Amino acid sequence: MSLVARPQAGKPASTPGPARLEPVEQPSILLVDPGVADSHLPLLRRRFEVTFASSEDQAIRALRAFRPTLVITELELPEGDGVSLCRQSKAFEDNVPSVLAITARPERVPEALKAGCDGVLVKPFAPNLLYARIGRLLRMRAWAVQERARWQRVSSDYLIEQSHRIMASTNVICRDTSCPSCAQGGAVAFDAASHRRMWYACLPCGNVWMGPERVE
Repeated sequence: MSLVARPQAGKPASTPGPARLEPVEQPSILLVDPGVADSHLPLLRRRFEVTFASSEDQAIRALRAFRPTLVITELELPEGDGVSLCRQSKAFEDNVPSVLAITARPERVPEALKAGCDGVLVKPFAPNLLYARIGRLLRMRAWAVQERARWQRVSSDYLIEQSHRIMASTNVICRDTSCPSCAQGGAVAFDAASHRRMWYACLPCGNVWMGPERVE
Protein backbone atom coordinates (compact mmCIF):
# COMPACT_ATOMS: atom_id res chain seq x y z
CA MET A 1 0.00 0.00 0.00
CA SER A 2 1.50 3.33 -1.04
CA LEU A 3 0.40 6.12 1.26
CA VAL A 4 1.81 9.27 2.80
CA ALA A 5 1.08 10.19 6.40
CA ARG A 6 -0.11 13.76 6.92
CA PRO A 7 2.37 15.71 9.11
CA GLN A 8 1.17 16.91 12.50
CA ALA A 9 -0.02 20.48 12.81
CA GLY A 10 2.74 22.97 13.54
CA LYS A 11 5.51 20.59 12.48
CA PRO A 12 7.28 20.79 9.13
CA ALA A 13 7.23 17.78 6.85
CA SER A 14 10.36 15.67 7.05
CA THR A 15 10.92 15.64 3.29
CA PRO A 16 11.45 18.47 0.77
CA GLY A 17 8.48 19.63 -1.28
CA PRO A 18 8.00 18.22 -4.78
CA ALA A 19 8.60 21.63 -6.39
CA ARG A 20 12.31 21.37 -5.55
CA LEU A 21 12.83 17.97 -7.14
CA GLU A 22 15.05 17.30 -10.11
CA PRO A 23 14.28 14.27 -12.31
CA VAL A 24 16.81 11.47 -12.25
CA GLU A 25 15.38 9.49 -15.14
CA GLN A 26 13.55 10.16 -18.40
CA PRO A 27 9.88 9.59 -17.52
CA SER A 28 7.96 7.00 -19.51
CA ILE A 29 4.26 6.23 -19.21
CA LEU A 30 2.18 3.12 -19.76
CA LEU A 31 -1.38 4.33 -20.46
CA VAL A 32 -4.16 1.76 -20.03
CA ASP A 33 -7.33 3.79 -20.48
CA PRO A 34 -8.97 4.10 -23.93
CA GLY A 35 -11.05 7.08 -22.76
CA VAL A 36 -8.03 9.06 -21.60
CA ALA A 37 -6.02 8.00 -24.65
CA ASP A 38 -8.64 9.37 -27.05
CA SER A 39 -8.39 12.83 -25.52
CA HIS A 40 -4.87 13.12 -24.14
CA LEU A 41 -2.49 10.71 -25.88
CA PRO A 42 -1.15 13.19 -28.50
CA LEU A 43 -0.37 15.82 -25.87
CA LEU A 44 1.20 13.30 -23.49
CA ARG A 45 3.45 12.05 -26.29
CA ARG A 46 4.83 15.56 -26.76
CA ARG A 47 6.29 15.41 -23.25
CA PHE A 48 6.82 11.73 -22.46
CA GLU A 49 7.56 8.36 -24.00
CA VAL A 50 4.07 6.81 -23.92
CA THR A 51 3.06 3.20 -24.55
CA PHE A 52 -0.65 2.54 -24.94
CA ALA A 53 -2.43 -0.71 -24.04
CA SER A 54 -6.17 -1.39 -24.22
CA SER A 55 -6.37 -4.54 -22.06
CA GLU A 56 -4.77 -6.00 -18.96
CA ASP A 57 -2.88 -8.65 -20.95
CA GLN A 58 -1.41 -6.06 -23.33
CA ALA A 59 -0.50 -3.86 -20.38
CA ILE A 60 1.31 -6.66 -18.55
CA ARG A 61 3.38 -7.45 -21.65
CA ALA A 62 4.24 -3.77 -22.07
CA LEU A 63 4.99 -3.47 -18.37
CA ARG A 64 7.58 -6.25 -18.56
CA ALA A 65 9.07 -5.10 -21.85
CA PHE A 66 9.34 -1.34 -21.28
CA ARG A 67 9.44 -0.96 -17.45
CA PRO A 68 7.65 2.42 -17.43
CA THR A 69 8.13 5.11 -14.80
CA LEU A 70 4.38 5.64 -14.40
CA VAL A 71 1.37 3.42 -15.09
CA ILE A 72 -1.96 5.18 -15.65
CA THR A 73 -4.82 2.70 -15.64
CA GLU A 74 -8.59 2.75 -15.63
CA LEU A 75 -9.85 0.34 -12.97
CA GLU A 76 -12.68 -0.91 -15.20
CA LEU A 77 -10.99 -2.23 -18.34
CA PRO A 78 -12.84 -3.77 -21.32
CA GLU A 79 -10.60 -6.82 -20.95
CA GLY A 80 -9.14 -7.37 -17.51
CA ASP A 81 -8.98 -5.37 -14.32
CA GLY A 82 -6.99 -2.29 -13.35
CA VAL A 83 -6.61 -3.38 -9.72
CA SER A 84 -4.89 -6.56 -10.84
CA LEU A 85 -2.63 -4.53 -13.11
CA CYS A 86 -1.77 -2.23 -10.22
CA ARG A 87 -0.86 -5.20 -8.04
CA GLN A 88 1.37 -6.70 -10.76
CA SER A 89 3.02 -3.32 -11.41
CA LYS A 90 4.10 -3.24 -7.76
CA ALA A 91 5.47 -6.81 -7.83
CA PHE A 92 8.84 -5.90 -9.38
CA GLU A 93 11.86 -6.07 -7.10
CA ASP A 94 13.43 -2.92 -8.55
CA ASN A 95 12.40 0.08 -10.68
CA VAL A 96 8.85 -0.25 -9.41
CA PRO A 97 6.59 2.15 -11.35
CA SER A 98 4.26 4.64 -9.77
CA VAL A 99 0.59 3.90 -10.48
CA LEU A 100 -2.22 6.40 -11.07
CA ALA A 101 -5.67 4.79 -10.96
CA ILE A 102 -8.61 6.38 -12.78
CA THR A 103 -12.20 5.39 -12.13
CA ALA A 104 -15.81 6.52 -12.27
CA ARG A 105 -16.61 4.13 -9.40
CA PRO A 106 -15.13 5.47 -6.14
CA GLU A 107 -16.28 2.33 -4.31
CA ARG A 108 -13.45 0.47 -6.07
CA VAL A 109 -10.75 2.77 -4.70
CA PRO A 110 -10.08 0.89 -1.42
CA GLU A 111 -9.03 -2.26 -3.28
CA ALA A 112 -6.83 -0.17 -5.59
CA LEU A 113 -5.17 1.43 -2.55
CA LYS A 114 -4.56 -1.99 -1.05
CA ALA A 115 -3.02 -3.07 -4.37
CA GLY A 116 -0.52 -0.22 -4.04
CA CYS A 117 -1.76 2.58 -6.30
CA ASP A 118 0.02 5.87 -5.63
CA GLY A 119 -2.72 8.25 -6.76
CA VAL A 120 -6.38 8.30 -7.76
CA LEU A 121 -8.47 10.47 -10.06
CA VAL A 122 -12.24 10.13 -9.92
CA LYS A 123 -14.06 10.73 -13.22
CA PRO A 124 -15.09 13.18 -14.50
CA PHE A 125 -12.10 15.44 -14.04
CA ALA A 126 -10.70 18.50 -15.77
CA PRO A 127 -7.75 17.83 -18.12
CA ASN A 128 -5.46 20.09 -16.10
CA LEU A 129 -5.99 17.82 -13.06
CA LEU A 130 -4.66 14.83 -15.00
CA TYR A 131 -1.51 16.67 -16.06
CA ALA A 132 -1.01 18.13 -12.61
CA ARG A 133 -1.33 14.71 -10.99
CA ILE A 134 1.10 13.15 -13.48
CA GLY A 135 3.62 15.91 -12.81
CA ARG A 136 3.27 15.61 -9.06
CA LEU A 137 3.69 11.83 -9.04
CA LEU A 138 6.74 12.01 -11.30
CA ARG A 139 8.38 14.69 -9.14
CA MET A 140 7.67 12.73 -5.99
CA ARG A 141 9.04 9.59 -7.60
CA ALA A 142 12.21 11.42 -8.66
CA TRP A 143 12.77 12.54 -5.08
CA ALA A 144 12.03 9.03 -3.75
CA VAL A 145 14.54 7.45 -6.14
CA GLN A 146 17.22 9.94 -5.10
CA GLU A 147 16.44 9.47 -1.41
CA ARG A 148 16.42 5.69 -1.67
CA ALA A 149 19.81 5.72 -3.36
CA ARG A 150 21.18 7.99 -0.64
CA TRP A 151 19.94 5.72 2.14
CA GLN A 152 21.22 2.58 0.45
CA ARG A 153 24.74 4.01 0.29
CA VAL A 154 24.80 3.82 4.09
CA SER A 155 26.12 0.48 5.37
CA SER A 156 23.72 0.22 8.34
CA ASP A 157 21.26 -2.65 7.87
CA TYR A 158 18.60 -0.57 9.64
CA LEU A 159 19.00 2.37 7.25
CA ILE A 160 18.94 0.10 4.23
CA GLU A 161 15.71 -1.42 5.50
CA GLN A 162 14.23 2.07 5.95
CA SER A 163 15.13 3.00 2.37
CA HIS A 164 12.60 0.49 1.06
CA ARG A 165 9.85 2.34 2.95
CA ILE A 166 10.36 5.61 1.09
CA MET A 167 7.23 6.16 -0.99
CA ALA A 168 5.99 8.65 -3.57
CA SER A 169 2.24 8.96 -3.23
CA THR A 170 -0.50 11.58 -3.41
CA ASN A 171 -2.73 9.48 -1.12
CA VAL A 172 -2.70 10.84 2.43
CA ILE A 173 -3.41 9.01 5.69
CA CYS A 174 -5.50 11.30 7.93
CA ARG A 175 -4.96 9.75 11.33
CA ASP A 176 -7.59 11.90 13.03
CA THR A 177 -10.31 11.21 10.43
CA SER A 178 -12.56 8.25 11.28
CA CYS A 179 -14.79 6.21 9.02
CA PRO A 180 -18.49 7.12 9.47
CA SER A 181 -19.38 3.45 8.95
CA CYS A 182 -17.01 1.50 11.22
CA ALA A 183 -15.49 4.37 13.26
CA GLN A 184 -11.97 3.17 12.40
CA GLY A 185 -9.42 6.00 12.37
CA GLY A 186 -6.77 6.65 9.74
CA ALA A 187 -8.96 7.33 6.72
CA VAL A 188 -7.16 7.82 3.41
CA ALA A 189 -7.79 11.05 1.48
CA PHE A 190 -7.29 10.19 -2.18
CA ASP A 191 -8.85 12.89 -4.40
CA ALA A 192 -10.64 16.25 -4.35
CA ALA A 193 -14.41 15.82 -4.60
CA SER A 194 -15.16 19.52 -5.03
CA HIS A 195 -14.01 22.82 -3.55
CA ARG A 196 -12.80 22.09 -0.01
CA ARG A 197 -14.25 18.60 -0.07
CA MET A 198 -12.30 15.36 -0.37
CA TRP A 199 -12.88 11.73 -1.17
CA TYR A 200 -11.97 9.45 1.74
CA ALA A 201 -11.60 5.68 1.94
CA CYS A 202 -11.53 3.32 4.90
CA LEU A 203 -9.29 0.38 4.10
CA PRO A 204 -10.48 -1.91 6.95
CA CYS A 205 -14.16 -1.87 5.91
CA GLY A 206 -13.97 -0.57 2.32
CA ASN A 207 -16.27 2.41 2.89
CA VAL A 208 -15.86 5.48 0.65
CA TRP A 209 -17.33 8.92 1.38
CA MET A 210 -16.98 12.65 0.75
CA GLY A 211 -16.04 14.94 3.63
CA PRO A 212 -14.52 18.33 4.38
CA GLU A 213 -10.94 18.88 3.30
CA ARG A 214 -8.60 18.60 6.27
CA VAL A 215 -6.49 21.71 6.68
CA GLU A 216 -3.57 21.44 9.11
